[in-house]
Amino acid sequence: MLAASACASTPVPQGTVDIGAAGHPYFDTVRKQIRERLEYPCVKNTSTGACEPRNATVRVQFGIRRDGTLTFADVTGPSGLPIYDAYTLQAVRRAAPFPPVPDDLMATRPAGSTGIPVNAEFKFAVEPIK
Repeated sequence: MLAASACASTPVPQGTVDIGAAGHPYFDTVRKQIRERLEYPCVKNTSTGACEPRNATVRVQFGIRRDGTLTFADVTGPSGLPIYDAYTLQAVRRAAPFPPVPDDLMATRPAGSTGIPVNAEFKFAVEPIK
């Protein structure tokens, strides 16, 4: 039987976490801030106690105000593993505040906009040990 939990005492598994590219240098900074706070969750095997990381993809939308504050963060494409969805949202929230949104990005928004929406895909991939 498997139970979802954080495996804080377990080393980070071999694997990668990739946040899709957004095409503007501002998003490189946002991506870096989130990645620095993203932990790789796992599913704990209740019979062995072993931490068993899984492959998962989580899609999230969040809003950043012009001044860099986070306005909202929601899972728009759940992974099917609630702990991965929760860890992804936690990372986005802990990464805030972000740098102020550059004027050229704000210029792409409708008049009167107070910030930008961001769609991000977080891919958790467990690589086989060679």
